[in-house]
Amino acid sequence: MAAQLSILDTLAGKPIFLGIGSERHILDCLGPLTGSMIQEKAASLLVYGTLDEPLHAKNLASRMELIRRQHPGCVEIAIDASLATADDLGMVKLFQGTLQPGKAVARKLEPVGHFYITGIVAGQDDKPRLGRSSFGSISHVYQMARLISDAVGIWHNSRT
Repeated sequence: MAAQLSILDTLAGKPIFLGIGSERHILDCLGPLTGSMIQEKAASLLVYGTLDEPLHAKNLASRMELIRRQHPGCVEIAIDASLATADDLGMVKLFQGTLQPGKAVARKLEPVGHFYITGIVAGQDDKPRLGRSSFGSISHVYQMARLISDAVGIWHNSRT
């Protein structure tokens, strides 16, 4: 994944990492958990959306307006949990384009990011149980957050 992040080296604009999700739900905490881990590993990177200050459905629009005003021209890299087939559980993927947060639970939220990283936390069949904060295991969410934050740290250290 660190090698895939090297695509950011060719872009104009400073990268800004956006951990999307809620710290209150096990499967939705991938973004904020990863954001906190990135802050610990690469304190000089711009990171919004951590366990202490998450970017979630209730504050996303207002916080993104403020972030974009404070950091014009930055390249947004959104990080969020995702659903897919059960076979893809635990996979981490990097995409170019905008992330549509809340799509898995049929919420219409503002698209964010120029790039996005998703971690597959559950299968499509698990949709009915997603609203419960105790559904799912923190173990694979933690492992994906560690993988992503390690890759960002390696990428960042290779540039400095």
